[in-house]
Amino acid sequence: MLQSALSRYSGIVAANTCWELIRQGAQILDVRSPAEFAQGHLSQAVNVPLNQMDTWIKQQQNQQQPFVLYCAAGIRAQMGCDILRANGFGCAVNGGSLQDLLYSQPAA
Repeated sequence: MLQSALSRYSGIVAANTCWELIRQGAQILDVRSPAEFAQGHLSQAVNVPLNQMDTWIKQQQNQQQPFVLYCAAGIRAQMGCDILRANGFGCAVNGGSLQDLLYSQPAA
């Protein structure tokens, strides 16, 4: 069900939708640089800088794993989604910016 929901999205997805996908098991990827990541990130995020995505992809076993990607504005996240899809990962959505996701993060 999660994969069918993800297949409907293209471009930046509303933050509340991203949080629902994350709640359902999507992994969060922060595609900013390590320096940007160190300045602040979502606690659940894995830092995979866009320029290292090709190497990271080769280490992944499950192409069905859903992902929500974010960056500073959404541009690099979209590029990351495009790279994932080009490599057979069909379940990737652009979460936009870190700030948007932080602003709409549900209460714990």
